[in-house]
Amino acid sequence: MSQKMVPESGKGATGTRFLENLAYLVPGYRGYKEKELRREEDARLRSRVLAKLQVVRSLLADRLARLTEQNLDAAAEAIDRRARRIESLADAVRYAPYGFSGFFDAEKVREETLERVLETDLLLFQDLDDAVERQRGIPFPPRNKAALMEWMEATDADIERIETRLLTRDKILGDR
Repeated sequence: MSQKMVPESGKGATGTRFLENLAYLVPGYRGYKEKELRREEDARLRSRVLAKLQVVRSLLADRLARLTEQNLDAAAEAIDRRARRIESLADAVRYAPYGFSGFFDAEKVREETLERVLETDLLLFQDLDDAVERQRGIPFPPRNKAALMEWMEATDADIERIETRLLTRDKILGDR
């Protein structure tokens, strides 16, 4: 089994930053260092975010169908609101301006900015994966109203974390 070599940053093995090295292991992130590839890498990232959001939306639609079959219309309305919220996040990603000129047109972007973008992107994907796993892992339909409320609160928390990550990312890219 081959291992990818992690480039040294010139600071010595003990001074090498974790996120900097991680950037070389995560596909696509080397492109953020090169001006010509930044917009392309951002488009790829957005595509991956959209795909994950679609999985969450699909899982919510599945739960909605199960509740509707059981005539639990009040709960169905609550689930539908959450699904629409996910779709709004997907639309924000899908129709966002194609790159931030300050970040994408700069000849060179500061290393700290690249690290912040990388860290935010990694946390965003972790939050998306957690949301998918939580939706898949929670038995549905809930046994009682308390379990339904617990599920809704967990779903809301997942959506809020994802939304916060996307806003943080936009702010980092906008501030450069």
